[in-house]
Amino acid sequence: MGRTVAVIWHASFSIVAAGLYFFFVLPRWPELMGDTPQTLGLVLRIVTGVLIGLAALPVVFTLQRTKRPELSTPELALRLRTASISLHVLAAVLIVGTAIAEIWLSLDSFGPWLFGIYGAAAAIALLGIFAFYLAFLAELPPPPPKPVKPVKTREKSQRRGRKKDAEAEETTEAAAEEVEEAEAAEAEEAADAEEAEDAEETAAEEDEKPAVKTLGNRRPSSKSGTKRRGWRSRGEVATED
Repeated sequence: MGRTVAVIWHASFSIVAAGLYFFFVLPRWPELMGDTPQTLGLVLRIVTGVLIGLAALPVVFTLQRTKRPELSTPELALRLRTASISLHVLAAVLIVGTAIAEIWLSLDSFGPWLFGIYGAAAAIALLGIFAFYLAFLAELPPPPPKPVKPVKTREKSQRRGRKKDAEAEETTEAAAEEVEEAEAAEAEEAADAEEAEDAEETAAEEDEKPAVKTLGNRRPSSKSGTKRRGWRSRGEVATED
């Protein structure tokens, strides 16, 4: 049996049973006012119970259809349908049994008890009806989970602020260290350059000193040579004279 046929069957039987229950079971105003005979009321009360019992048949057929393992019906839906069947049958038995008991029991002495049983049967029948329709909701797939939004608290914000401050301090310290290292490297390079210049100057001075010494040693030899030549020339002149 399809879902649509089962729902129509169950809904129609439930509506008819509810109408008969209101007019001939509880509060049964037409019978109490004398508009309808008691025999008709008794028969219609039994018919009401039978209709409630027959309303369990579409639930049974739906349970048999959805029990197959290939459908993978949720366990909750199967349990709701089983409970609906039992509740329908229990309500029907209570109504039919109480209606038959009215043949021997008078309403003057047992009226409150009989009406109490009818009221309990109506509540049980309503539970069975709702269980049948809730089973269809239980078959629906669950909705996709929503992404969890992180909850921002003051402590987390404070911790994040502290972390950011610490990171900023670390970056400033690292930048200051880099600047100091760069300045130290520049100072070392300048000192090395000055040392190299001093070394070049000292080397140049040392190269100039030997040159001066050699020049000083050569001058006397040149002077003595000229003098000797002069003496020689003068001697030659004297001899000639």
